[in-house]
Amino acid sequence: MKRYIGLLLIAGLMLGCGQRKHPVKVVIDPEMKSSMIEQVAVFPFASSLSDADDPSHEAPKMMGRLFRQQLDTRDDYKFLSPTSVEYALHGAGLEDMSKQFVDEWRTKNQVDRQFLTRFADATQADAVLVGVVNMWQKDEIDYRETSTPATYVGASVTLFRVSDGKVLFSATDEDFLEGAHSEAADRGAIRSGSGAVQSDRAAALYKAPEYESVAVKVAHALAMSIPAR
Repeated sequence: MKRYIGLLLIAGLMLGCGQRKHPVKVVIDPEMKSSMIEQVAVFPFASSLSDADDPSHEAPKMMGRLFRQQLDTRDDYKFLSPTSVEYALHGAGLEDMSKQFVDEWRTKNQVDRQFLTRFADATQADAVLVGVVNMWQKDEIDYRETSTPATYVGASVTLFRVSDGKVLFSATDEDFLEGAHSEAADRGAIRSGSGAVQSDRAAALYKAPEYESVAVKVAHALAMSIPAR
């Protein structure tokens, strides 16, 4: 069922706007250009996924790594890495407040200005960049189905000005990649009661692409959508 909902969502978006643009949604406050934003603290990616969708919790780690790689190609801002941010949070005793800040924004769209003020004092950052993974789905299909295997990834990023908590920029992107039928060498084999080896048809899956091949596209779109200085 999730596969069909996902396909309808993608199809609806593509039909509604022709060739799909990435990111699919960008909001830039007029004050973004006039704000003196130079040093940006990049928080580790958070996740709004359920344990069923991402049981190993790999999504925020992978998106964070790929997003940081894309940011490294830019030279108009000084991006503080998530590792540096975590070190600063620990040193200032703000780890719990930072988690609450991200959760309140992710679930309620509320901004804790007190946290931002204290964080700015600890890092001298002008802005905070928070990313959230909200889509992480892989659909693999067996030989009896006529559908196409696909992998879906979606995420958003938001830039907060630390002086007053104002959201200066936000972007959301969702992308997908279709797979292909697995090669014969990838198929399993079973041994029958007579000892004969035969192909395991149930293992002949249509394989969906790896998450990273889709996540890197989303990370690139989000990182490049941040307005240039």
